[in-house]
Amino acid sequence: MIFSKNYSKFGLNIFTTIRKSTGFYKLGNIYKVKTPSKEFKVRLIECRKIDKDYITEQFAQNDADCSRAELIAMLEKWYGKKHDDFVLLVLQRSNNARSSFSS
Repeated sequence: MIFSKNYSKFGLNIFTTIRKSTGFYKLGNIYKVKTPSKEFKVRLIECRKIDKDYITEQFAQNDADCSRAELIAMLEKWYGKKHDDFVLLVLQRSNNARSSFSS
C-alpha cells in the first residue's frame, strides 16, 4: 500500500485507510506500507464496505488529516466523481509478521 503523505495516523498501532472496493484486500493478510519516509508491515484486521456518506468530518480528520470535503475530493480525483464503492481497511502494525506480504 502506497501513501503519498506521512499521515499522523501512522504513529498509531491501529489505523484506517479507504481504498477502492476490488476484492484485493483479504482479512488477516499482511501488507507492506510505503510512505514518503518509511516502510512497515500491517495486518488487515477489519474490512467493511462504505460509501462517501460514511465519511464524517471527524473520520476525515483521523484518517487523512483533512476535512470531509477535502477527503472526498481526493477520492474523486483518484477514482472518478461517480465512483462510490469503497472499503474501509482497519490495519494493525505487525512488527513480527512472518508471512509473506502483498503490496
